[in-house]
Amino acid sequence: MKVEKTILPPAVLVSLYKDSLVLPEKEIKQTEVIDKIEVAANKLPGTEKQTEAEIEETVTPIKYLGDHHKKIVVVVNDPASVYLNETDFILLTSILNACRLTIADIALINLGNQKASLHQILTKLPSLLVIAFELDTKALKIKMPTTLYKVSPLGETNLLFSAALSTMQGSSADAKKEKAKLWTVLKQIFQL
Repeated sequence: MKVEKTILPPAVLVSLYKDSLVLPEKEIKQTEVIDKIEVAANKLPGTEKQTEAEIEETVTPIKYLGDHHKKIVVVVNDPASVYLNETDFILLTSILNACRLTIADIALINLGNQKASLHQILTKLPSLLVIAFELDTKALKIKMPTTLYKVSPLGETNLLFSAALSTMQGSSADAKKEKAKLWTVLKQIFQL
């Protein structure tokens, strides 16, 4: 069997090897200078790179229950549950019903089993109202005083801090008192 040799024209050879495999010495020095400039630029104030934890926080999705139709976020702290234990969930839905809302109108976020700051929450779920049960401003990573049952404006969002839903369970005088405090504020917010 005879093998034929094919000679490629010079134009085809040049197109096959667009990039040279060996850099001339002049180009090597230029790339070193560019690398040094990039390293120096990264050391300038305000150009620090994010840590792995910061990148993970921004990439990690926030888990929530509901459809967020009315731009309301309800934040709870229940490490033992995915979203909220059954008795507190029943109480929450009755509170929502009294305000003419449903679970579809809110986004229920449990910070007991995921890490998220208020800024991250509002970035993913822009909201008009955030109701935080059993959480303070430190847990939400914001710097402002925590005042229960008082609406605090934060930009275009209003914050309402409340005692835990579990403190409102039952028919004790303390439970009724906590429910009454929350209901008074909710009536004002939702004009009921």
